[in-house]
Amino acid sequence: MSENALRRLALAVVTLAAFFLSGCGGDPEEQERLRNEAEDLVNEAYEVRDYQRIIELVDSLKPLGSMSEGKADYWLGYAYDRLMQKRMAELYWKKGIAAVENSTEAEDVKAYAAIVQRLTGLMNVWGEYESAQEIVLPAIEQLEKLDCDTTSDYANLLIYEGCYQSRFGLREAKDDDYLEQGYRLHLDLIQRHPYYVYYRDAIIGLGIICNTYLEIRKYDEAFIWTERLAELIRGYEKVPDGRPGYAEKQWARYYINRAIALEGLGRKHEATQAYQLFEQTSFSRTAEGSILGSIYLGLAGRWQESADNSSNLNTLMKEQNVGYSLENIQKMLLKKFDINLQAGRIDSAKAISMDIVQHLDSAITQARRSEAIEQEAVHQKEKEMAVEREQNMRAQQVAQVAMVAAAFVILLVYTIVRHRMGARLKKAHNQLKDAYDQLEETTTAKERMESELRIARDIQMSMLPSVFPNVEGLDMYASVTPAKEVGGDLYSFLRKGDNLYFCIGDVSGKGVPASLFMTMATRGFLTLASMGIKPAEIAARMNVELSDNNEKGMFVTMFICMYDMKGGRLEYCNAGHNPPIIGNAEGRYAFLDVKETNAPIGLWPELEYVGEELSSFNNSTMLLYTDGLNEAENRRQEQYGEDRVVQLMAAHPAQSLRDMVEALKADVDEFRDGAEQNDDLTLLAFRVAK
Repeated sequence: MSENALRRLALAVVTLAAFFLSGCGGDPEEQERLRNEAEDLVNEAYEVRDYQRIIELVDSLKPLGSMSEGKADYWLGYAYDRLMQKRMAELYWKKGIAAVENSTEAEDVKAYAAIVQRLTGLMNVWGEYESAQEIVLPAIEQLEKLDCDTTSDYANLLIYEGCYQSRFGLREAKDDDYLEQGYRLHLDLIQRHPYYVYYRDAIIGLGIICNTYLEIRKYDEAFIWTERLAELIRGYEKVPDGRPGYAEKQWARYYINRAIALEGLGRKHEATQAYQLFEQTSFSRTAEGSILGSIYLGLAGRWQESADNSSNLNTLMKEQNVGYSLENIQKMLLKKFDINLQAGRIDSAKAISMDIVQHLDSAITQARRSEAIEQEAVHQKEKEMAVEREQNMRAQQVAQVAMVAAAFVILLVYTIVRHRMGARLKKAHNQLKDAYDQLEETTTAKERMESELRIARDIQMSMLPSVFPNVEGLDMYASVTPAKEVGGDLYSFLRKGDNLYFCIGDVSGKGVPASLFMTMATRGFLTLASMGIKPAEIAARMNVELSDNNEKGMFVTMFICMYDMKGGRLEYCNAGHNPPIIGNAEGRYAFLDVKETNAPIGLWPELEYVGEELSSFNNSTMLLYTDGLNEAENRRQEQYGEDRVVQLMAAHPAQSLRDMVEALKADVDEFRDGAEQNDDLTLLAFRVAK
C-alpha cells in the first residue's frame, strides 16, 4: 500500500472515530465546507484534464463523506470515459443512476440529470441509439416531476430525444417540440447566464442536432440548425471567460456542416464557398477534419480531390499518435479505400487494402485484449462494489449494536490492516526477487536472439552482389541499409549475352518474414533473367510463383530493367515501385515518366504486367531507390522527400556512382538528426557513358 493510501486510511480512521464517539454526523456547516473543498479539488483536476487524479480524489473523498454517492459516481464515470474505458464509465454512471434516481435531494437530482446526459452522449457516440432512448425518456419525465427541468443537462436530453425520434422516423408533432423546447431553454439559460459553460452546452446540443440530420440526409433541417449554431458561436466569442481556440474549432465544424447541407440541397456554389472557408482552418488538417472534408467532397462527386484530401491520413495518424485500432480502420482507412476506389485510383485502393489487411489481425487482437482487460476490470470493480455494500451493511449493524465499542473495533481493524500490510510487503519483496531472477533470464535470452539476428543479417547481406559488372562505358553501384537486424529490400543483376538485367525491390513488412520473401524474390529474378526473357514476362512469372500459397498476403514492389549493351535500348517493367530518377550528360535530372505502374508482385496470380522501353539510354544515369529514402523522417516527423534527392544529384553530376550513393546516405542520416530509421534504405545507380 502506498504512502498516500496510508495517509487516506489514517484520515478515514480518525474521521470515523470522531463520528462514532460523538454520536452524530458532525456540524452541518462544517460538512458543507468539507464538501465544497472536495468539489474544488476535483474541479482543479478537471481543469488540467488529469483524469487519473480525479479517480484518486473521488476514491479518497467519498469514504470520508465529503462527496455524495451520486456526484462521486458522476466524476468516476466521467474520468473513465475520458480515459477511453467505456465499460467502466457505463458501470459507474448506471450505478449512479440507481443510487439517485428516486432521491428528491437537490444535489442528487442535479447529479442524476448530469449522469443521464453523459451516459446518453456515450451511447450516442457508439451508435447505441435505442438503448440510449430507453434511458432518456424516463429521465425527462423524472426531471419534470422533480421540477428540475431548467438546466443545460435537461435541455440536451430533450435534444437527444428529438434526434432519436427523427432517426427512427417518428415524425409526429412532438418531434419538433423536443428540439425547439431544448433550443429555447438553452437560449434562456444563456440570456440569464452569459458565460462559457452555458454557451458550450448549447453548442454541444445543436452540434448533436446538425450531425443527426446530416447522417440521415435531411439536409433542409440540417441547414436550419447549422445557421442557428453559427449564432451561438458568434455569441460565444463575446463571453468574458471563453476558452482559447474553442470558437475557431466550432467555426470549422460549422463551415463543413454548412457545406455538406448545401451540397445535399443542390446549392453547389454556396457549398463550395463554405468548404473553402473550412479549408482555411487548422481543424481541416486534423484526422477528424480530413474525414469530414472527404464526406463533403464525396457528396459533391469530387472524388479525385477527396482522394487527395485523404492521402495524408496516415501522416495525421502518426502525428496525433493514432494507431491501427478497429475503430480507426473503420472510420479512416475504409473511408480512404472507398474514396480512392470511387476516384478510380485502383493502385492506391489496392495499397490501402493491403495496409488494412496487414494491420487487421493485430487490431482485432488488440481490441480483444483491451476488451478482456476492461471486462476484467469491470468484473473486479463489481466485486469490490459488492464487498463495499456488504461492509457498509455490517458497519451499520455494528454501529447500531455497539456504538460505544466502535473506537475499539476501529483500532482492531487498523491493527489487522497493518498486519496484512506487513504480509503484503513481504510477499511483494518475494515477488520482486522472482521478477529480478526472471529478468536476468530474459536478458540472456534476448542477447542470444540479438546475436542470432546479427548472424542472419550477415548471411542476408552476403547474398547480395557486391562485385558489379566490369564493362567498358558502364558504371553500377548499389547499397542496402536495413532498418532492423534483417530487412526486406533487395537488388540484383545478371549479365546474359549482350543484355544486362538489374532490379530493385521492397517487400511488404519487415524482419524475418520479409527477409525470407526477399530471398525468394531474388532467386526468382535471377532464374528468369538467365532465360533471357523480357522484364514484363519476368514480373508476370514471378507473380505466379510468389502468389502461390501466400497465406500471409505478402508482396514485393519491383522495378526490373534490361539494358541492351550493343544497341543501347533500355526495357523496363514497373511493378508498383517508385519511378526512378533519370539524368542526362548535361547533369539535368528528373523522374522517369512511367505510364504503366502495374501492381506489386505476389498479390494475385492472374495479374498481367506491361513493359515499356527507352530507345536509347546512352550517356544517361539512373537511380533506383526504395521508399526508405524519400520517406525517411526526422524527429519532427518531416519526410526527406523526392525533390531533395533530385537536387542533391543535380548538384554533383560528375561524381562516381559510388560517391553519389554514399552522399545520399550521408545526407539522409544528417536529415534524420538522430531519429530512428523507420524503413530499409536501398539505392542502385546505373550509368552508361557512350
